[in-house]
Amino acid sequence: MAGLTQDIIVEILLRLPVKSLIRFRCVCKQWLSLITDPKFTKLHLTRAIDKGNYLDNRRLLVSIYVNIDRAVDAVSPSVRGQIVGYCKGMVCMDFELNTSIYTVVNDNACVGIGFYSIGRQLVGSCNGIICSVYGFNTFYLLNPSIREHKTLPYPGEIHFGRAFYGYLLHGFGYDSSTDDYKLFRGSYSPVKSTIEIFSLKTNSWRRIQEFPTYHPSQHSGVFVNTALHWATDKVSDGDGMHLGNRVVSFDLKEEKFMEVPLPDETCIGSCPTLGVLGGDLSMIQHHVDDSHQIWRMKEYGVKHSWTKLIRLPPSPITKVVPFDYTKDGDIVVLVNKLELAIYNSKTEALENIALVVPQSDYWYRVALYVETLISPNSHS
Repeated sequence: MAGLTQDIIVEILLRLPVKSLIRFRCVCKQWLSLITDPKFTKLHLTRAIDKGNYLDNRRLLVSIYVNIDRAVDAVSPSVRGQIVGYCKGMVCMDFELNTSIYTVVNDNACVGIGFYSIGRQLVGSCNGIICSVYGFNTFYLLNPSIREHKTLPYPGEIHFGRAFYGYLLHGFGYDSSTDDYKLFRGSYSPVKSTIEIFSLKTNSWRRIQEFPTYHPSQHSGVFVNTALHWATDKVSDGDGMHLGNRVVSFDLKEEKFMEVPLPDETCIGSCPTLGVLGGDLSMIQHHVDDSHQIWRMKEYGVKHSWTKLIRLPPSPITKVVPFDYTKDGDIVVLVNKLELAIYNSKTEALENIALVVPQSDYWYRVALYVETLISPNSHS
């Protein structure tokens, strides 16, 4: 690129995909310094998550929780030969959502960094960084696009007091006001609750306020609009009576809890399952006739902006988690923790993507992420 100014070179490189930029780091020391510079990686992130580029940069990271001796048998023969590796009950693959044919990406981005042995549950993702947890206390941050990961400091043991049961809550997101990635870890029981926040900038944990009187229905919080969200059942402080469904949010900037309003008709019945569709908070509620209604909150925090999208007809499905739209406007969902599927808006039916797990003791952990250059090791 002799004769080109530095500004033009930067502008050209910003338009390239992560995979190309990883190779171009080897061109010369100047390009290595440029591509790994935090200012450049943030500019590249801004382009990657822009509406015009977002659909082409999305990936699904899928981990299958199985018995290690039966791991390969857990996936359908059509993709079994494309699995790069597995260990400790984990099989990790990338799916490209920007094509009409759904195939496993052969050059799995997790190879060579030990991800197969460092996490069973995927907590969430933000700006290309995925958070996973092994057990209750061992957390990891991973960017599969650049093959970098970070093991977080040990937060300490969880105690539920004298209660016979408790809830474990996780959540991962980004606080733009401080340019900091934060991890939420909470434990809740009828007699004791504890909340800790990990800051990637300070590389440390700290304890904050107690969790409000809610019974969460899902462990991992959904990150939307600078806040983590859990679907819960509100419980009275006095007599412990159940007061109906709620969505409780935790703002990563203010570090305070709030309630997100729900449509009146969803405040009773089964607790909904939360997800993200088109960058907006979404939910699916299971009805008594075994049908499922998908909602989307088109204006965050505004009750009347909740919009009904589709209703899945009665079926044996017990749980559906929405992930995102395809380019064709269909919805990618996880069904019963067993099947990754697409709701086809034209046929009004669920269509399985490649993977099908027939055994009931297997289930998926899935994280939607964007390919970026953001390193989990660059903020501490």
